Amino acid sequence: MLLFVPIEPAFAIALKEDQRLFLDALDQNIVLVTTSTLLATMRTVSYIWKQEKQKRSVLEIARQSGLLYDRLCAFVDDLKNVGARIDQAQESWHDAMNKLTDAKRPGDTLIGRAEKIKALGAKTSRQLPDLPVYPSRPVSGYKPSDR
Repeated sequence: MLLFVPIEPAFAIALKEDQRLFLDALDQNIVLVTTSTLLATMRTVSYIWKQEKQKRSVLEIARQSGLLYDRLCAFVDDLKNVGARIDQAQESWHDAMNKLTDAKRPGDTLIGRAEKIKALGAKTSRQLPDLPVYPSRPVSGYKPSDR
């Protein structure tokens, strides 16, 4: 709290009479100010408040940064899980494609047998599409001509 003393000569006389006046006021959280010290004191208080606000902002930024980092870690974990599941799905797809097309002899594949049944006279309205082959793991033993 600031206690403004507008008559500076009166304040000077009061300090001469009681040299502890200023310190006693400070002990009770009171700052005695005069016309010559008021502006400087107000600027000091303003600066202290500004520093306190910046300190609170820094603490909040640190708190928010920690939360952001934790959420990023959780997101990266989720992405790793998604990647593992994509790999698992791709592996399952390759296994399924190999079941369609992989046999000791090309004509013994599921597709080869289906094409043989068609060649024997089964009535069909559709043609089997060509199956894709991926360089990372080709469907083993399959050639479109093996049907």
